[in-house]
Formats: sequence, C-alpha cells, structure tokens
Amino acid sequence: MRFLIVDDDESIHMYLQMTLAPFAQCDCALSGQVGLELFDKAHEDGEPYDAVFMDILMPSMDGHQTAELMRDREKKLGTPEQGQFKLVMVTSLVDDTNVSKAFFNTHASCYIVKPLNKEIVLDELRQNLIL
Repeated sequence: MRFLIVDDDESIHMYLQMTLAPFAQCDCALSGQVGLELFDKAHEDGEPYDAVFMDILMPSMDGHQTAELMRDREKKLGTPEQGQFKLVMVTSLVDDTNVSKAFFNTHASCYIVKPLNKEIVLDELRQNLIL
C-alpha cells in the first residue's frame, strides 16, 4: 500500500511514518501544493495512493481545498469509486463546520484529532477498512 501524508508539521510526518511503516510506503508533503504534485505523479506512474492523510490548517492552500482538488482529479481520470483514495483528516479542528466539510465535501473516511495516539490512529484506520 501507498500513503501520502500532507501536513505542514514535520513532526506529524515522522510520527505517522513510524506508525504506518509496517503497513505502507509513506510519502510526505509539507504543503497542499506539494501534496498535489505527488498525487499527480503517483497517478502518472500508475501507482496511486491508497490513502491520503490530510491536515486542514496549512498556509496557502488548506487541507479542504487540497482534498477537493485531488477528488476532482480522480473524477477527471475516471477513477471508479472503489479505486479512489481513502481520505483521513488529521487535524486539531473539531468544530462542526470542518468535520462536516471533511465528510460531505471531500468524502473523508475518518477524522483523527491531534494530538495523535498510535492506538487510536490504528484503531480508526482498521475500523474504516484502511488497514
């Protein structure tokens, strides 16, 4: 499996990479723009990501915008629903607006609140059939 971690905090990259390494190859991006570039390259190479871990609060392009662009690109590519990436929102935001946007606008599979806990992360991913 291949996972993409998009977060402007390198400590989150390191934490998720260590947690997820037994299950998947993880690539990281410090911004939404770099995340989109990696996302596009993965599709060009014929090895799209199985899951994208997305922070919401990022400078320039936030996680909602980035995820919407990724979903639009999958539609343009004609990716069938079962082949689309699983979106995992990883954020400190717990307000109704952000939670609703994540699930309804970008079809997030799960919403994990920071600070991260390894057992909670793995349980959420298992419950949502990502692992």
